[in-house]
Amino acid sequence: MVTIHDVAAHAGVSAMTVSRVLNGSQKVAPATRQRIEKAIEELGYFPNALARGLLSGRTQTIGVLVGDITNPYWTAVASGAEEVVHRNGYTMVLGNTGSSQDKADQLIQTLVSNRVDGLLINDSPRKTLKTLIKRDYPIVLINKEYPGIHADTITGDNFYGASVLTQHLLDLGHTRIALLNGPIDDSEAIERERGFRKTLQDAGVEANGAWILNASYHRHSGYQPAKMLLTLPPDDRPTAIVASNNFIALSVIEAARDVEVRIPEELALVGFDDFELASTIYPFLTVIAQPARVYGMQAAQMLIDHLNSPGHWQISRRVFTPELIVRISCGSKLRR
Repeated sequence: MVTIHDVAAHAGVSAMTVSRVLNGSQKVAPATRQRIEKAIEELGYFPNALARGLLSGRTQTIGVLVGDITNPYWTAVASGAEEVVHRNGYTMVLGNTGSSQDKADQLIQTLVSNRVDGLLINDSPRKTLKTLIKRDYPIVLINKEYPGIHADTITGDNFYGASVLTQHLLDLGHTRIALLNGPIDDSEAIERERGFRKTLQDAGVEANGAWILNASYHRHSGYQPAKMLLTLPPDDRPTAIVASNNFIALSVIEAARDVEVRIPEELALVGFDDFELASTIYPFLTVIAQPARVYGMQAAQMLIDHLNSPGHWQISRRVFTPELIVRISCGSKLRR
């Protein structure tokens, strides 16, 4: 590794003078600066960001942890966060936990030990979060909330989203409605089930507990639960399904094709999260759209604002209202 001392020797100056040039100081003669820049180029020197971070207390890096980067939703979140991070002179480090709590804990420990300035987190063990908060470590939670954890949060209104989807199906005449939800202990899934049940209750429709099933948010995770529902006798199966994310909705489509249940003729389908394929594959999906890229941008800006206001930061929670986009998977005419 080429060091700052190697550059100094090559340019015939002190290491302190090289440091001034690297830090943009104007207290260096133009000829000396030119000589140092030439030495840097010839030697292929890269500044040691970790060493500089140890001196300044900041590394200008931000870590982002998501549960499944293969999901277009989280790709959009990460893309939005990176745009804001880059615009503010930071570098983003992305970690994919695969929804493994052990891996999430390991990634957080690695990022913190490498002195990232703050973290955007979707997936983490509660115990690890409590430790970070106790140390006043800057974090922002994205689409995740934990009992007893008080941290900056960006999220969508999951209760409202599930309620709107359920009400839309009720308005179309469905009363036999199933919910294929996320993990049973997930904060988003809990709120979505609550919105689903409350909307049915308000309409005088009793929720069928056997039709409320939990899966993960990963690809194909909803296939077996969907297949189980769709292979019930016609009079005993739901006529509509609310899918708790885009991957679960795709699993329902796959299961329906395999058991020859037609969407939307025999089964209405609605779900959370808009994505490119939702409007290009048949049946075009009716969804509650969450502005994933905006979530990432807002979360990154919130974290950077926190970093720029040490000791003067008030914890905040921003909730976005999702938008219903009606397509033909629910049986309605294509409107968008």
